Amino acid sequence: MPGNKRQWLQIIRTGFVCLVILFVPTVIAWAQTNTPVPWLRITGSNISSPPAIEIHVVGMDENGRSLDLSQTPLDILHNGQSVGPGNYAGTYTAGTFTVFLIDIPTGVAEQFPAIQDTILQFASPGNMQEETDAIAIYQVGETAAIELLSPTFFYNSVRNLFATPLTPATGATALIDSTMGLLEQLEELKPNPEMSTALVIISDGTDVVSTRFQHDDVAPRAATLGIPIHTIWLTNNNLLPATQTLGRDYLQELAAGSRGLSASLDNPAEITAIWERILSFREQARILYTPEFLAGGSAQVTVMLAQNPLITAETTIEIPENLPSVVIDLPLESRVLSLPDLEKPIRLRFRAHASWLDEEERALVAAQLMVNGEVVQDIPVESLDSFTAEIDNLTYGNNIVQIAALDNQGIRVTSPPVVLTVNEGTREIPPELAAGGGLGQILATIGIAVLVLGVVAGLGYAAWQTGVLGNLEQFLPRGRSTKRAASRTPAPETAVSDTPATTTNTLISPHTPPIAHLEVLESVSRMPAQIPLTGTLVKIGRSPAQADIAFENDITVSRLHATLMLEGTNYRIYDERSTSGTWVNDQQVPEYGIQLVDGDEIHLGAVHLRYRQP
Repeated sequence: MPGNKRQWLQIIRTGFVCLVILFVPTVIAWAQTNTPVPWLRITGSNISSPPAIEIHVVGMDENGRSLDLSQTPLDILHNGQSVGPGNYAGTYTAGTFTVFLIDIPTGVAEQFPAIQDTILQFASPGNMQEETDAIAIYQVGETAAIELLSPTFFYNSVRNLFATPLTPATGATALIDSTMGLLEQLEELKPNPEMSTALVIISDGTDVVSTRFQHDDVAPRAATLGIPIHTIWLTNNNLLPATQTLGRDYLQELAAGSRGLSASLDNPAEITAIWERILSFREQARILYTPEFLAGGSAQVTVMLAQNPLITAETTIEIPENLPSVVIDLPLESRVLSLPDLEKPIRLRFRAHASWLDEEERALVAAQLMVNGEVVQDIPVESLDSFTAEIDNLTYGNNIVQIAALDNQGIRVTSPPVVLTVNEGTREIPPELAAGGGLGQILATIGIAVLVLGVVAGLGYAAWQTGVLGNLEQFLPRGRSTKRAASRTPAPETAVSDTPATTTNTLISPHTPPIAHLEVLESVSRMPAQIPLTGTLVKIGRSPAQADIAFENDITVSRLHATLMLEGTNYRIYDERSTSGTWVNDQQVPEYGIQLVDGDEIHLGAVHLRYRQP
């Protein structure tokens, strides 16, 4: 009997294990499809500092909060090869794109003013930032969302829309179909592809006419796309209390399932929390990594959470074959120095080298040393392998040192950043950074001075022996003789040039006859019909302090929007991380620029130009 009992217990245990094996994966699968998980996206990249590559990454945790990627380790694969953890290099302002979808049946007509005020509150200083964040407004329709306001960066566009009061929808509205259709359009609607996107639904939460999609389809799709849906519930007086409750519950579930927040229109604190959540994604992380071998062509990049490798994001980066690379040669152990004070400039020595990905022999035509984002001095390109610099903007703590360079193809690059740590204390400079000045340097200087004095003395003695010095007396002044002064022949006046002997920026050449010109087709600013292009480097933007060609009144143009670089006899245009991007013939300018040809049409925000070259 005891044996039979043990046998039955074994059968029960075996059955229980089988149930667990069959049931647990089902539960896990259900949970994975119904519970949001952390999410990552690579929004852009920057290959201007090879061999280092910079990627822009944004992430959300399972509750929809912005991931702090300065504290969240990321592992990176480059063409399938691990390059180790990425290095956090600060943030990049990409901006946000917020789309409002409002559901306005007759039963919520009394709340129309509050709806308008809520959206206007978001589109105002302190929340949305003009020229950085964008907004669009849609209305729930019978089968699809109806556009009320196309994407815009400006508060006045929203104010102008609501200058005409909202009118209620007279027919049935399909909330689910409208939401799903809009979700699939948001990527194309974004003014800047790197923006973080959010959808805000203002509705009573009910829908009885959608036919293409079900209620349960929306949240999983939004979570997969990384688009949180924030919901603001309206009280519909035409609905029974029980139906109102069902609508509110659905909106709360929709928000939670897509990593969003839910609120009621009459709860300002909850609405403020939504605005704060949306705008917390304005800044994105800049992550640097250096592959073991960087080659031109298409590179597949994968980033993943180090603590959860299942959470990944991928992108493809195009790397030009002829891309130059400049690297500062400074060992890690030589990047720390001590100084008693920072009142005087410090002279340091640097070594660097340049190469090209395709291993072709080319040359640099200009180089500059940059410390903490400021140009410190020009570097003679022939001295790149060893040069000294007087640096007057070091700070205690970490300092970023880079070299900006231009090659003979007209391609600009900067070296990967070197972090130079300065501590306060007794003067200690690593030998690799020391620019000289020790005893050996002093003795060498004295020796040279003695040699020069010896040469001068020898020449003087020879002149005395030949009688040359005997005639010197007639050239010496003899008191204040006005007669002698009057009899002198006036020396010809020397013309004084307004142009300095050396320019502070070797990447900008002196003015030459126009190579090409820009025709101004559309602009709010008063500009000449034609703008001549003469320099090697021409900057275009809104700020006269930063741009050579300034469209001061065109607020759609960034302060420094684009740069024209002369390559041979043609200009290449580069975007300078502008808010709205730079476009040539309806094609967005990539990181490596676009070579311009006669007749090309250029758009910088609302400014429309045509490139002309004889």
